[in-house]
Amino acid sequence: MGNRIREFRKQKGKTLDQIQDETGIKRGTLNNYENGKTEPKLETWKKLADYFGVSVGYLQGIEDKYTGVMADSERQVRRDKIKENMAKVLRKAWTEDEPWEEVYADFKRQWNLLELEFQKITQDMER
Repeated sequence: MGNRIREFRKQKGKTLDQIQDETGIKRGTLNNYENGKTEPKLETWKKLADYFGVSVGYLQGIEDKYTGVMADSERQVRRDKIKENMAKVLRKAWTEDEPWEEVYADFKRQWNLLELEFQKITQDMER
């Protein structure tokens, strides 16, 4: 069995372009991952697993079990990591001569991840 990236993308009703905008992973790269032409690095697996709200192993297709609901502690760790990344982006903007367009794009990606996280919490609470 291959990875489940396409399965989760379609389940969420997202296009490759939307996922690119929300994660920063290029559309063509995502397409190659979905088709099994290339394998993501561990950091990218983690980013995609966080984005879809599943474990890395499940997204890779090597774990069979998926509950669909994350523990509150797992969600809190993920939210804290996203907020930490947002703070890093802003600190970088102040300490380095980073073009504001890049800072905005990085911050927007982190904001989108945070919004998705809160949507997932709401969906889990409705179950």
